[in-house]
Amino acid sequence: MKMKKSSVWSGVGDTSAYCGCFHICLDTLSIFHLNVTPFSKTETMNKDDKQARAPTSRDVTSNAHNAALLDQIRRNNCLKLSIVSRDVAAYNYNIRFTADDGDDMDWLGYFIGRCTSLRNLCISGEESGRDRDALMRGVNSNKSVEVFELYDHLDFDVRLLDNFCANNPKLESLTLDGNDIGDSGVVTLMKSLANHPQLNNLSLGSNNIGRVGCVALSSMQSCTSGCGWVVPCLVQLDLSYNRIDDTGLEALASSLASSTTLKRLNLSSNTFITSSGLRSLSALLHSENYRLEDLHLESMPIGDDGAHALAAGLTGNVSVKRLMFSSDVAGITELGWSSFSRLLCDTSSINSIHKSNHTLNQIGSSPVPRGHDLRHYLKLNTSSNLHRTAQTKILMHNLDLDIEPFCVYNLKFLPLLVHWFESGTFCRNHLKSKESLRTFRSRKLSVVYKFVRSMPMLVADAHWNRMLGLVHLKKKMICEKKDIIHEKKRKLDLELQKLNEDAQRLREDEMSLLKRVRH
Repeated sequence: MKMKKSSVWSGVGDTSAYCGCFHICLDTLSIFHLNVTPFSKTETMNKDDKQARAPTSRDVTSNAHNAALLDQIRRNNCLKLSIVSRDVAAYNYNIRFTADDGDDMDWLGYFIGRCTSLRNLCISGEESGRDRDALMRGVNSNKSVEVFELYDHLDFDVRLLDNFCANNPKLESLTLDGNDIGDSGVVTLMKSLANHPQLNNLSLGSNNIGRVGCVALSSMQSCTSGCGWVVPCLVQLDLSYNRIDDTGLEALASSLASSTTLKRLNLSSNTFITSSGLRSLSALLHSENYRLEDLHLESMPIGDDGAHALAAGLTGNVSVKRLMFSSDVAGITELGWSSFSRLLCDTSSINSIHKSNHTLNQIGSSPVPRGHDLRHYLKLNTSSNLHRTAQTKILMHNLDLDIEPFCVYNLKFLPLLVHWFESGTFCRNHLKSKESLRTFRSRKLSVVYKFVRSMPMLVADAHWNRMLGLVHLKKKMICEKKDIIHEKKRKLDLELQKLNEDAQRLREDEMSLLKRVRH
């Protein structure tokens, strides 16, 4: 293997004063010497000295592409960066630093730590612990990263993230999949994340987390409110491919029940969870403030008992839209599928249909068995109009509506019944067997007729009461007109009396005038 030396150190004093360093590359255990002193050996050197003595990017990288990326990092012109070994994909990152022989992780970590533009950082690959630790020592100084991903480091010590978490309070997403941090690592990590209110995504898949880790998660309380989940704004939580059992899930569910933001929970491949553990999700799914939309239980032997437990937990839930499990592994028979069918449409009564689940629109990773009503229910539940979905299900299973339960409301219910059918005209196109408009209107008239016929005396009384009301109204109008006429007559009588008085005065004046003339 060709050794690479830093040219910028050739003129810096006596290089014999600096000790050599072993550099272990990502894809090999070959060891070579550098006459450059890594930062891990010069912790007493201040930052200005380190920057002044920093080599060129080409001197500490294995190829021109990596050197160009490092230059962008040094110029604070890098938003996203993925550091991977040669045989690892870039996890959808456009900017990929492919680590190889000759790439100095000390310097790379140092410049990442000083970069203020970096927002997304991904580190993936099975590199040696020394290279990773050297890289993390520099990364810990970074104060701008918002999305951090670390994959497949089986001997990773979570305590290396303490300074990183402390320096990045705006961290929004943290992924630590495949690092085998164990139960003790969960406890350490949650303490580090206690002051990260903006964290919305936490992925801890394939980390050997068991019952103790879940109990530790459930015991962690919010530092601000004194109760609830330690990460108050968490939207996604991934605990797949761990060793969580029924007891651990019960503890976890009781803690997550206080979350008002969690929308996606992934518990896939936790094969120790049985139907008993799935029943503990009921309290979580029935929480008033819970907003979970996606629940993932792939690669788990759920069985019919588990299906029944999940259906019972989702009864009354109005937030979960997708319940994902591996249909070929779950071991669910017709009995289990029937439990889900009753969840989406309980046909025992009209009221039961109305109270069924009208939100869940995807169950299992594979299509529901052919010919099952559950398929049509799931399709109906894709509508955002829950009232219309419930109305369609009622019309589907009640060709001749039983109106007897509604007769207690007497004729007050009749206008509502007519309006309900008129608003349901659109639903006829979504019935399992589509109806023509004429057939649908016939159903409406038939129900109205049955409703009226069930209370003939009430209808007759209503008719005569209406007629009597009209008579009283006319009588009232006649009385009002009569009062007006009397008022006019009174005014005319007053005017006539006044005229008579005026005439009397004129006659008296005339008589008085005649007497004067005679005298």
